[in-house]
Amino acid sequence: MTRPRGEGSKPVRAPEPLLWLAGRPLTGWSATGLSVLAGAVLVLAFAPFDLHLLAPLALALWFAVLRGATPRAALRHGYAFGLAFFGFGVTWIFNSLLIFGDAPWLVATLVTLLFVLCLALYPALLAWSLTRYLGPAPLASWLLALVAGFVILELLRGWLFSGFPWLLVGHVLLDSPARGWLPVVGEAGGALLVGLLAAVLVLAAARRFSAGALLLAALLAASAAVLPWRWVEPAGPSLSVGIVQGNIEQARKWEEDGVRHAMSRYTGMSQEAAGVDLLVWPETAIPAFYFEVDSELEQFSATMEEAGTELVIGIFDYDPVDRSMYNSIRHIPSAATYDKRQLVPFGEYLPLRDRLAWLDRLLDIPMSDLSAGTGSGRVEMAGQVAGLSICYEAAYARRIRTALPEAGFLLNVSNDAWFGATLAPHQHLQIARVRSLEMGRPMIRSTNTGISALIDAEGRVTAQAGLFTSEVLRGEIQPQQGHTPAARFGPWPAVLLALLLLLPALRSLRRA
Repeated sequence: MTRPRGEGSKPVRAPEPLLWLAGRPLTGWSATGLSVLAGAVLVLAFAPFDLHLLAPLALALWFAVLRGATPRAALRHGYAFGLAFFGFGVTWIFNSLLIFGDAPWLVATLVTLLFVLCLALYPALLAWSLTRYLGPAPLASWLLALVAGFVILELLRGWLFSGFPWLLVGHVLLDSPARGWLPVVGEAGGALLVGLLAAVLVLAAARRFSAGALLLAALLAASAAVLPWRWVEPAGPSLSVGIVQGNIEQARKWEEDGVRHAMSRYTGMSQEAAGVDLLVWPETAIPAFYFEVDSELEQFSATMEEAGTELVIGIFDYDPVDRSMYNSIRHIPSAATYDKRQLVPFGEYLPLRDRLAWLDRLLDIPMSDLSAGTGSGRVEMAGQVAGLSICYEAAYARRIRTALPEAGFLLNVSNDAWFGATLAPHQHLQIARVRSLEMGRPMIRSTNTGISALIDAEGRVTAQAGLFTSEVLRGEIQPQQGHTPAARFGPWPAVLLALLLLLPALRSLRRA
């Protein structure tokens, strides 16, 4: 029992656990073990496994574990869930630091461990706060509040301390029958939908069939009303596109002859795609500042223009006025440049440099003192406006939205060589596909080592290169016009709905 709220008030009975085994409730470390299982299974709902049905099942198991737990036990269960989810899902960070950052094994291990430990705090704090303040609420109201809290914390994870919007649960809808929700409510609303489906499963397991059926009926009715809508339409003729995936190893790029090797590789391979409307090289395809190779690149671009092809490349740029360095995309024919706005902490800049200089000395990451760019990301090319982004920026919906509705297509260049043969290249491609579907725009995705792809406005891959292959990918994209609700309003409708879902639990506690 909880302590009475005041003299003469009735005590509020703590809820019973939902999970039982052999007539005894599953609590303590057994429940913590189930939380670990739930967190690990949830990763399987994402690329490259794509077992999207496991997402509501894994969340339902974790939700059931939390019901009836004490705040202290819930904190442990939440932390265990987070450790398993992020420990399994983002292990590629260790590979990036050790192999490509040239960090000592111990440093790579400690940094990765610290990162996972910090990320696990999000579900831990959610579990503790829900059981501490809303634990006695009726099951249905409590589940709605838990789903709302889960969505809000995912949004915070994508924003606090520059954000880490990776492995967001809404992304698992991409290849599911509910994929049409993403252009309507975005990734945050997608997470809300997955969480509500998990709540339906918990209600069914708890034999609260009326509440579960009512919630499921509401979701089905909303889906029937929303999913048939189409929010965008073709804008102008299709564009032929060539992507050069040079597959140059990260270490090879920075050898003494790396610039000459890269230039020879990319110009040579590009001949195969002469005649396409747009030819795209990946992020930092040439490991040099633009002013160091401008004459050769402009001469090659002029040659390609004679065949009707506009060249777009990823390269470093330098401002001699303030001595700033940028990770950039340059459209060679017009000299228009986009500078990356969302830099990767510890990879492209060092936060708190005056206090963490020792870490910078331990890591050998080239060009790790970059400046952030500004602007909307819009650049005209091939008779259309493109919305540009570089690498990790594709994970930030708020960055991509700034180019809309003017942009007819999206263009992202990336260097996923840092990830190696891990889950990350597949997860990164999934994020790019979600962004296309969410924004209602096709995307050209050019990477150094894979996975390069052409993605249509429905988030479907129409052409794809291999991983760690050297090839020229060719295909077409159809620019679009219009504004999806997700592009227009961002996460705010999902936030509002999440806040509304908190009200039944708060009201029930007030009555108690």
